[in-house]
Amino acid sequence: MKKLIIFFLVLMLTASLSAAVSAGTITDPEQLAFPLGFKMGANSFTGDVYFSPMIQTDDVYHFPATNNIIFSPSARSHWHTHGGMIILGTGGVGYYQAESELVQVIHEGDVVEIPAGVRHWHGAAPDSWFSQMVIYDSGYVNEDGAVEEIVTDDYYRSLQAEDSAVEGDDGFMFKKASVPFISDNFSGNAWVSNIIGGNNAAGAPGLHYVIFDNGVINNWHIHEGGQILIATDGIGYHQIEGQPVEILHPGDVAYCPPGVMHWHGGSADTQFAHIAVNANPELTGLTWLGRISEEEYAMLNTTKEK
Repeated sequence: MKKLIIFFLVLMLTASLSAAVSAGTITDPEQLAFPLGFKMGANSFTGDVYFSPMIQTDDVYHFPATNNIIFSPSARSHWHTHGGMIILGTGGVGYYQAESELVQVIHEGDVVEIPAGVRHWHGAAPDSWFSQMVIYDSGYVNEDGAVEEIVTDDYYRSLQAEDSAVEGDDGFMFKKASVPFISDNFSGNAWVSNIIGGNNAAGAPGLHYVIFDNGVINNWHIHEGGQILIATDGIGYHQIEGQPVEILHPGDVAYCPPGVMHWHGGSADTQFAHIAVNANPELTGLTWLGRISEEEYAMLNTTKEK
């Protein structure tokens, strides 16, 4: 009788893991929102892993190093340790495991915080590509002598995972705000929510998620501390005063230095969403100005120059 109970418990855990992985599974990397990037070497990974640099730490924006990493099905990192990190699920289904803890299933829109010095690994589910943005403290110095260790095939195949409830998909990478943000400084409805607060493992400023309805843009404005935008959905625009309009597709990063005037928003044909980072958060000044004309907006296109 005891063996029968154990059998059914194992069966239930396996079924739960299969259901968790099937939700959001991506079998073709072309279905991912962010570009594949370039293939990484195999020294710290098992399987094919691709890398796209996004934000490098500098003395202007003071934002932690940020990259997007894409794992092919079953690909994964080794066990490793580094500075505090935030994982943002940007497509497909993946795994994260801290040492001595159960595996977590990561879906698009999920956020995982990893404190500095925690030994862990992360990668893709067996039948899905997995795309993740990582924000991390690149200045961390590992002083405990921990070395990388391969996550073996036998270990990977034996995993039992703990999955959070999968919320209804509203069509965007991250959760849409429940009510629109209405302001005279926007030409229509925008939706503003928080992805993560300022007190986080990577030491990053808080991350906001902004969705513009079709054709909605904001006014020219100035952030005292500067701003970084990471496009996630649809096609949008960004313009710094005196410079050409940038056309933004998912995975693109746009910068506006401190004290410089800019505007941003969506194209007429798609809703547009981006992650907004107000750099140098101790500098809180924000000044709103006028808006580009309807004639200027009508002349914009959505084709990026090669």
